[in-house]
Amino acid sequence: MAAEDELSDDLWAAALADPEGEASGELLADPELLRALLRRAAALEREHSDLTMLHDATLDHSNEIEEELALKIEEIESLVRDLEVRNSFIRAIFGRYLSDDVVTTLLESPEALRLGGERRRVTILFSDLRGFSGISERLSPEQVVTLLNIYLGGMAAVIDAYRGSINEFIGDGILIVFGAPLELEDAAARAVACALAMQAAMAEINATCAAQGLPTLEMGIGAHTGEVIVGNIGSKRRAKYALVGRNVNLASRVETYTVGGQVLISDSTAVEVGDALELSASFRVRPKGFRDELVLHEVAAIRGAYEVSLPTRRDELRALASPVAVRLSVLEGKDAGGPELRGEIVAVGELSAIVECEEPLEPLSNLKIELPAGVVDGGVYAKVLAAGERAGAARIRFTPATEALIAGLRAAGASA
Repeated sequence: MAAEDELSDDLWAAALADPEGEASGELLADPELLRALLRRAAALEREHSDLTMLHDATLDHSNEIEEELALKIEEIESLVRDLEVRNSFIRAIFGRYLSDDVVTTLLESPEALRLGGERRRVTILFSDLRGFSGISERLSPEQVVTLLNIYLGGMAAVIDAYRGSINEFIGDGILIVFGAPLELEDAAARAVACALAMQAAMAEINATCAAQGLPTLEMGIGAHTGEVIVGNIGSKRRAKYALVGRNVNLASRVETYTVGGQVLISDSTAVEVGDALELSASFRVRPKGFRDELVLHEVAAIRGAYEVSLPTRRDELRALASPVAVRLSVLEGKDAGGPELRGEIVAVGELSAIVECEEPLEPLSNLKIELPAGVVDGGVYAKVLAAGERAGAARIRFTPATEALIAGLRAAGASA
């Protein structure tokens, strides 16, 4: 029924299916088939033994893999924790010097660490304290640092709220950009609203300063919109996220025309914001080093998506009973740029005054004024707003216009 040395698969299957049946009897009756059966059983036993060994080896190996995998998972989790600690440390440390947008970009994008830049249309704000040099001369170094920390801390909170990026603190000034590193569709409107909100926040900042026996402050803000190069500039050892280009310098120049409490914007920013602006004045200037004239606008409020307006301050001029003699120097940058002039202050308001000088004063020029002893300690600073009605007369805006200064001038004008 089957080959001599071979056990038929059909016979083998039949015997396994029915151990008491005919196939089993045939196997038991034929010695050759029985031997083949025994050989088949022995082979199956060896195969079973091999499979058992393979199973045990595979199980041991899988346990080793599982243990190694568990160790790797622990290592990865440890690395993740270390990375979170590192990133938290970077945010805590560098977040004090860079905007959150820049820090986030550096942490999330390896490309952001590469040197280089790109062209981007942005709106740039420059803010600066008026007359801070004179203020700091009368304070100790510790008081100057405390005063700056109060001011810069309050400004940083407002800037963050409007998603501005603080690019740099420049002494008592701040360089802020809207539209980089993160693009903003309404960068110009955000920038103007932020500038107005920064001015509004000065009341609370000055209240904090007064409570600590520190002088009050006034700030001017200028804004300009244009294309610049933004990116990481420097070397592999030391680099910074910076703005480069003519429009950065132009934004800085816009700020120099401001007086305390004022927000001036260029025509390009005004056009970009559009009808949401409420302007209180417009005028033309020719910044030094620039060929073309620049149209500047004084902003009173912004409407629409951002509802922010400047508080109005009364500035009614009152004639002094007796003129107060002063000495004036026209400033070029931070330094006196011409001969000392003699003049008299003949009327004083809450913020400004009328001065009559031996020579005409150019509108928008900056002045350092030496007052008689006892009016205030040290010199004061002012900006020429406009020519007066009489020859040599000009209206000037003190920077800053402190209560002590105004009171001192009125007292001197009453008793002279």
